[in-house]
Amino acid sequence: METAAKQIEITKYQRGIMEHTISGFNRNWFGTSYDTTDSVEFEKLVDMGLATKQKAAEWMGDDVIYRLTPEGRKAIA
Repeated sequence: METAAKQIEITKYQRGIMEHTISGFNRNWFGTSYDTTDSVEFEKLVDMGLATKQKAAEWMGDDVIYRLTPEGRKAIA
């Protein structure tokens, strides 16, 4: 049984987009199109359990919205 906490490593670029995601009061979203550098990096964060994704509303013009999970917020705290 593994008892040690798993060490999560994020890149400087990932940290930057994560900080932008929660950059305003009560903000937790980042909208972008698929196949951009941002979405590629966010997909890695989703795989690590640090972010979630959902389809953006049509009026937003973006393809996807990413949000940080509680673990994602802790990772950049």
